[in-house]
Amino acid sequence: MILYICSIDVLAMIVKSKIEGLQDWLFIEDISDICLPNSPLNEKKTVIERHPIHMSNYQLSTGGLFILYSEMSFKGPVRIHTEVEGETVTSQFVFYRNDNNRKIKTSFHGRGRHNVRYIPSFVEDYELQSGAEYDYFLVVLSKDFYFKLIAPESVLHEDFVQKINKGEYTSFAHDDMFVTHEMLKVISELKDNKRTGELRRIHTESKISELLVYQLEQLNDSFAEEREHLVGDDIIKLLKARTILDERYAQAPTQRTLAEEIGMSESKLRQSFKDYFSVTIYDYLTRVRMEKARSLLLEACKSIAEVANATGYNHQQNFSAAFKKYFGIAPSDVR
Repeated sequence: MILYICSIDVLAMIVKSKIEGLQDWLFIEDISDICLPNSPLNEKKTVIERHPIHMSNYQLSTGGLFILYSEMSFKGPVRIHTEVEGETVTSQFVFYRNDNNRKIKTSFHGRGRHNVRYIPSFVEDYELQSGAEYDYFLVVLSKDFYFKLIAPESVLHEDFVQKINKGEYTSFAHDDMFVTHEMLKVISELKDNKRTGELRRIHTESKISELLVYQLEQLNDSFAEEREHLVGDDIIKLLKARTILDERYAQAPTQRTLAEEIGMSESKLRQSFKDYFSVTIYDYLTRVRMEKARSLLLEACKSIAEVANATGYNHQQNFSAAFKKYFGIAPSDVR
């Protein structure tokens, strides 16, 4: 399909795609590979009606980021040519519609497949059969943007990052995974976002981050059978620990107290939590607090001091520093 990302010595990501036999490109995007907080969000809507293709596209782009929603149908076999300059990290979702002669209204609700891939520059040709109808959702991130959302040193994607550092093609999962209800909800929220300006930027970035988390969590769950040392009661205790953090983030227990509450040694809790959820207890609690803080700043009429207190920070300065480190923007700039 379409993919790309940033590299140190590439100033722009260029993505273009066309149907063989047609002179014009379906689209050509030239996007900076640098994640610039103040660069504008650019929107574009296009409808392409050129036999044998129908394509309705919505695009959103800014420095280091490109999002595409596309509804496609083909009345005849087509061969699509795609070129990408620069490296790419992409989160891709494909939803195939029912293969019949009725016009089906779709909103990315069909059972779909997804994956996250790192792909260096490439040229690709692929064929679609006559009668193919599907919806396509794509998030393309530069490395700069991707590592802003998920730190390179995070245990969530150690193998993925090792391949990126070597410049080797890789993906989260060997085989594409099924789309979950939570992922569909995030995609719909991104697609139907009515905010403008900086609020829209923050909302978009947070939802992309949330989507990646769901994809990583699903991948983590697929490895559950490999964790032979975490079975039965151990898993129940870990799930209970996560629930406690989800519900009591404002006054979260220490790791020692948390271990006592679930009936597990502190050292085993720390290691098992990281093994099972692919994130440390500290990083998970930070994620819960930051997502709640973002929500309160966007949706509730609360001061920064009130938000800091509501999310477990005794000092506003510490909260502001943590918020800026997590989102790349000060809480005062949200409004």
